[in-house]
Amino acid sequence: MRRLSIARIIVAALSVCAAPFRLAATDLVVYTENYPPFNFTEPDGTVGGFSTEKVRQVLDAAGLSYEIRVVPWARAVNFVQTQHNALIYTLTRTPKREHVYDWLVPLSDTNYYLFVRREETREVTPEALAAGVFTASCVSGDLACELLTSAGIPVKNITPIMTAEDGDFRMVLAGRADIYISDLAANKRMRRRAGYDPRLTKPVMRLRGDGGFYLASGPQVPLEIRTRIKDAYKTLMESGQYEMVDLSSEFEESELPRSSQ
Repeated sequence: MRRLSIARIIVAALSVCAAPFRLAATDLVVYTENYPPFNFTEPDGTVGGFSTEKVRQVLDAAGLSYEIRVVPWARAVNFVQTQHNALIYTLTRTPKREHVYDWLVPLSDTNYYLFVRREETREVTPEALAAGVFTASCVSGDLACELLTSAGIPVKNITPIMTAEDGDFRMVLAGRADIYISDLAANKRMRRRAGYDPRLTKPVMRLRGDGGFYLASGPQVPLEIRTRIKDAYKTLMESGQYEMVDLSSEFEESELPRSSQ
């Protein structure tokens, strides 16, 4: 009898080990970075921002319990690619990333521009970029580095830096680089947040071809959770309760360059 009981325990243990991984609905951790006005840490420690509001709306509608954490972007990317309970936002959808993530909820269109110092007089054109006339800076590992090369700037003209948030902006401001990339709305908010006048730099060329900001997950997150989030988003859309973030009204047409790529 004792041998039989032990055998049953072993079989039960093996069955548990062999069972497929299931994520409890209370275990979701949603990662992002400080990227105002889309996501940022409020003075009281809570996470705010336009994207954050949309993420909360959909996850609440899905009936999921979650925690939002603001961390350095490289860490957020690592977590979402390796953990079974991790989501990430505000993530730009690009062809290179298309099959790396499951794109759950569109949050906002992106408006990426090349920025230069206000006093820059040279014309920024695709031909000038490809010819190596301009130098650029980006935060190492950030999408901006990929976008700079896609814009035609030679790799040797791009200086990756480790400082997050406004390091690339300060490189340009100091004259150590000519160009950095930012979303139009984020650029204005981030400069003000750091105590700078946004007019110290100016947008000179819009970059085309990206697919907007998203809430996303890695493929390792259980399918039932991903489906639940997508279904909640679809229901909100069909009922007219969900609208993507639109900050276009914040800018005068005179602020924007005519050229785009």
